[in-house]
Amino acid sequence: TVNSYISWLKDRGIEPAITASTGIAATHISGYTIHAWSGIGIKDTLSSYELDALSQNERLVKRVRSTPVLIIDEVSMLHHRTLDTVDAVLKSLRGSSRPFGGMQVVLVGDFFQLPPIEKRVQQVYDEYNQDTNMFDGMFEDEALKSSFAFESMAWKNMKLLTCYLSQQFRQEDPTFLDLL
Repeated sequence: TVNSYISWLKDRGIEPAITASTGIAATHISGYTIHAWSGIGIKDTLSSYELDALSQNERLVKRVRSTPVLIIDEVSMLHHRTLDTVDAVLKSLRGSSRPFGGMQVVLVGDFFQLPPIEKRVQQVYDEYNQDTNMFDGMFEDEALKSSFAFESMAWKNMKLLTCYLSQQFRQEDPTFLDLL
């Protein structure tokens, strides 16, 4: 579906930024990780100094300013801080206070599949902690418990149009399809 949409955009002369939350997902759509494309690297937050340093990267600024559509696949695995950081970078580099600097953003993913990676780490700690109490209090901070992309300020500030896909193309097993 994502590849078909990308083809549709390109047929109309629109060159989107094709990204995903993980490297594996990015390879499936011949794109980049959102971290690499936006310049944030492995960080999920940036100081004002780091944000200013990104604005000195001419190649990054040119790429961000010339991109009309940003596609982020597997958004369910993206932590809310990362989405907020990408939003801050795009606002800064595009010189606009509008969400994502005014860029059209297409978020693709299924929040019933995979949670953000940090969330899964927390769950492993919680399960292990039930027996050992080794990690008591480690995840008491509400900021760590709230991690889904839809919990970000960026998400809340966007005017999203939600499209649900109802036809299954990747599976043919009727029992498995019923479960899905």
